[in-house]
This record gives sequence, structure tokens and C-alpha cells, in this order.
Amino acid sequence: MGKLLRGIVSLAIVCALLLGAAYWYVQPEQKLDLNYSELPVREKVANMLTSRKLEVQLTEPEVNSLLKKALASHTQVSSDLEITGAQFFLEGSEWVADVNLLYKGQWTFGAKLYFAMSWKEPYLKATHTATKIKEASVPIEWFHLNPLQIQLNDYVPKPAGVRDIAFEDHGLRVGLKLR
Repeated sequence: MGKLLRGIVSLAIVCALLLGAAYWYVQPEQKLDLNYSELPVREKVANMLTSRKLEVQLTEPEVNSLLKKALASHTQVSSDLEITGAQFFLEGSEWVADVNLLYKGQWTFGAKLYFAMSWKEPYLKATHTATKIKEASVPIEWFHLNPLQIQLNDYVPKPAGVRDIAFEDHGLRVGLKLR
């Protein structure tokens, strides 16, 4: 009976250590928030007028703000899971978000979300394609976000509208048209 009790206690200790290691592994690398800044529309229009081109460059930080604003209105992923912070950046041809998640209101962990960007008038759309926690891939069935949609025409002065979007290495080039 003593050997059985020692075996059970040893197994419980090993399980507790494994759970502790797993919890440590999924901790976020940095504290993130969902604060964003509005686009400097007047400055962009002034630059467009001086360059005499009907296009505007959006930098990586500006696109980060647009995506964070879209994400801020959809933070509740499920009844148990909430996004508490994000930072978007360009990695190759896709946008990646480092996110902080809160599970059941008490356990925080970090993940990387991968997005494919597309333009279908009038929306710039970010479609969630993959999730990783550190180097471990999470099946899309376990964690999936609805596409983020940004209506860029809301940021353009009224006589103009968005004609097209070009995805570039450092951000976006937004072509404009007069309505």
C-alpha cells in the first residue's frame, strides 16, 4: 500500500510540474494593449496634393492602428477567450499579430495570429489563416477569428473614394478616385 501511495504522489507531482511548465511556456512575451491612434487624414491629403498623385501611402504602424481598431470591436473570441492586446506587423507577404489572450478571465497567454490581406471594395479584409503559440501550431478548428473588415472610404474626404489597394513590403499604397 505504501508503494501505491508513493506512486500516486509522484504522479501528482510530475503532473503539477508539467502543468506549471506548460503555463510558463504560453505566457506572453510582452504586455500588449488594444490602444490605437487615428490616421492623420489631413497630413495624408496634404502629402497627396504636393505629390500630385491620387494615392496615399499607409505605413506599417498606420495599418497596425487600423487593424487594432477593427480588432478592438471583436475582442470576445468565445465565451471563455478574450483578446486583451495586439501588435500587428508585416512578415513577408502576410500580416502577423502578436496577441495577448485571457482564458476564463484569469489565465493569460500569448500567441501569434497570421492574416491574409485582401481588397474587395469597399473593404480591406484581414482573414485569419493560422495561429501559433511559441513554435506550436494551433489547429484552426480550435481557434479561429472572423475576418477583420476596414472600410477605408470612412477615412477619405467625401469627394474622393478608394480605387484600389497595392500591398507593399512596408505597408499599403491606397489609390484614390474622385466620385
